[in-house]
Amino acid sequence: MRRINTKGLPAYIKGFFTILAGIVFIIFPDAVSNVIGILFAIILIVLGITGAVDYIISIKEFKAAGYGKSVGAEIVLVYSVIVMSLGIIFLIRPDFVLNILALTVGIFFLIDGVVKLREATLVPQFRSFFWWIMLVLSLGIFAAGIACIIDPFSGTRGIIIFSGITFIASGIETVILSLKGK
Repeated sequence: MRRINTKGLPAYIKGFFTILAGIVFIIFPDAVSNVIGILFAIILIVLGITGAVDYIISIKEFKAAGYGKSVGAEIVLVYSVIVMSLGIIFLIRPDFVLNILALTVGIFFLIDGVVKLREATLVPQFRSFFWWIMLVLSLGIFAAGIACIIDPFSGTRGIIIFSGITFIASGIETVILSLKGK
């Protein structure tokens, strides 16, 4: 009997999907921003609802156990109401999510750029052609991180397009490395 390989998708297929996602980000940045905002809003609303239900269940359990008080469970309720409120705001204005997310993405790109720059400084020892590509990409990611941190609220569309470019570059790198490894 033949065994089925359950290791997951080969790396080059993951690379192709990453490239495809990057193309979608570049061609449809506004749709991507609305989808991300709506998904994030739904997640927050669900978290808020489950937290409120958990609060109600906790109160009943505390009273049944004879505590008589909620033993600090009000914090869960306050947290749930805040999270639900943010979810409703983001559902009404999904573009606002990306304005806030721009700052987070900027910090991520900055850290990722530093890490990749460190990796790129190790590669010249191997005299690899890919060293220059890694160096340029890491400097680009680092610069994008700084730009997002300096002005996070003006470039949401640009961040989505840049993320698409980054996905494409990452996908190409994954495909090349996976095919070269074979």
